[in-house]
This record gives sequence, C-alpha cells and structure tokens, in this order.
Amino acid sequence: LIYTEASSLGLDAIHTAGATDFAVNSASGLAIRVNSLTVDATAKTVTLHLDRDVDRGEAVTVSYTKPAGDNVLQDAAG
Repeated sequence: LIYTEASSLGLDAIHTAGATDFAVNSASGLAIRVNSLTVDATAKTVTLHLDRDVDRGEAVTVSYTKPAGDNVLQDAAG
C-alpha cells in the first residue's frame, strides 16, 4: 500500500496497526490471511505479507479496520 499524503513526516513505523487489522479477500470472496506487515516510514508504504501469493491478474480487495488504542495506521504526527 502506498500513501501519498503531502506531509513530509512519513508514516509512524513504531505505533502502527497490526496484521489482524487488515483483511484481504480474493474476487471469489475467499479470505487471504495477512501474516504480518512492514511499514517503511520514509517511503510511505505498508507491505502486507500474505499467507499465499496473489496470482498475476487476480483481483483482491483490501480493507482496514481501525483498532482501539494507540497502535493505528497513522502518519508520524499522529
């Protein structure tokens, strides 16, 4: 996931969301488990590491549910 916010602060890589806050589903509706994620604060990217590879041309949907507490997907300013 690439974020394009104009802020030069980048993403907060310390207090970030967890893998369970993301859901990935194939076009057929089958869930693809998110095992972990990596935040690159400077590049403003979040990489989801999935339970299986996504095939070339395979349509998927990605959703994010904001969790309670401070560990949410946010920029460095909060």
